[in-house]
Amino acid sequence: MKLFAIYIGGEHPAAHIEIHDVRFVVAASLHETHAQLRAQWWGTPGTLHIDCWAEIDHADGYDVTLRPEPRAGRERLFFVNLGGYDGEDFAEKHKNMFVVANTVAEAKSRALETISDWKDAHRDDFYEAEQAFALDTKIGDRLHIHLTPSEQARPPRFTCRYTPLK
Repeated sequence: MKLFAIYIGGEHPAAHIEIHDVRFVVAASLHETHAQLRAQWWGTPGTLHIDCWAEIDHADGYDVTLRPEPRAGRERLFFVNLGGYDGEDFAEKHKNMFVVANTVAEAKSRALETISDWKDAHRDDFYEAEQAFALDTKIGDRLHIHLTPSEQARPPRFTCRYTPLK
């Protein structure tokens, strides 16, 4: 099983513009996430689509795997959604990232170090992955995130492509 981070979008009857969210789904393939995404969608039926997705197999210098046995070690995988304003665009900016840290405070500090051009902060969201990603739903046995230090850190591999889920 693989852990997918999926940026979804669609219409909502009370919204003037398209709405978006990030969903985390455990499945064998991206195609197998579609039914779960449709079941979770709260917007206008038939408008749901994927804008971007990534298999989370590496983050912040660590290889990420899912296993049935509990993990050892203090490091945790956090999903961070930073919000802020650059003073130029008519919209809030967002930066989403995965950070490996021991605590939420450490994850926040490390994430904020990556922002240099925003003039004002908005609300930031921090989620400990194992608690937030519902790794025990729709797949049977409970899975745990395991982090293994990697000799080669690499940026996330993501695909951005409009993919309707009708």
